[in-house]
Amino acid sequence: MSTNVPVVVDARDVTTRLATRMSRAVRTTPRVRVFAFTRERVRRRRSTPPSASYEKTWSNPSGSVIDVIDERRDTGAYACARPFVWNDIDVGGRMGVVKMHDGSLWIHSPIDLDAMTKRAVDALGPVKFIVSPNYEHVKYAKAWKDAYPEATLYGCPGLKAKTSGVIPYDVDLGDVPGACPPEWRGEFQCEHFDSERTPILGGAFFNEVVFHHVPTETLFITDLVWTYPERRVDGVDVPLGTRAWKALMDELYLPVYLNLMVRDRARFAASVRRLTHDWSWTTFVPCHGTVERGARARQIIRDHLSR
Repeated sequence: MSTNVPVVVDARDVTTRLATRMSRAVRTTPRVRVFAFTRERVRRRRSTPPSASYEKTWSNPSGSVIDVIDERRDTGAYACARPFVWNDIDVGGRMGVVKMHDGSLWIHSPIDLDAMTKRAVDALGPVKFIVSPNYEHVKYAKAWKDAYPEATLYGCPGLKAKTSGVIPYDVDLGDVPGACPPEWRGEFQCEHFDSERTPILGGAFFNEVVFHHVPTETLFITDLVWTYPERRVDGVDVPLGTRAWKALMDELYLPVYLNLMVRDRARFAASVRRLTHDWSWTTFVPCHGTVERGARARQIIRDHLSR
């Protein structure tokens, strides 16, 4: 489950080979290609006239360019949900947007910066901070930095060195105490999940940082937790390929990650506890899946990371 740029990923390890086998298993199901969103459909969607909304998909059932996170009130937290096609399967992708106290914007896990997305973001305010929260969500980072050269581009710990010469990160969050830069003026709580190691190679896998925007009570998670729906989202069917992907991720990948790759289990559990018990957020915004709220959202995270 990744929105990756292969050139910045380390040599293939056993987990990567496992993901490859998973994708092959899905592709061997003939009906997947019937129901999955193809790259051509996504290409056509991007050519939609600016006045129109996007095609309605399970990953963006409203078809909107940008959504207010809390529909009851505009708190300053937003999300841009889009299809993300990986091996002909829409695994979904969601970018987070936060309006800071000074009116500037903080961007989490940037998506494709097409014309409609750029207009919607620019209408909210000036982009000042752009964050790649883990090793995987880096595909569009350079495009955003090119579009907003005055913005600061942050990478999760180790990402600046890992992508040297490819993506122009300004700040490595590993060099920042607590992974929360002072220029964010205390608006965020940050948790670096640094207790994982890839088999054989031994380095970090996701090396993800999770963010809680305190004023809007919004939690942003990238690949640590996903909330893929079972069948339908707001009246839109979830394609067979996406459902197969969810099953493989739930039943095959997640146990490998939690039981083989998480090395310091006490440290990992402490990080999970901070997310689910210590931080006072009300809305959980995942990059992959559906936005969740309240006690249900906290239980989803506990169940997902405590198997």
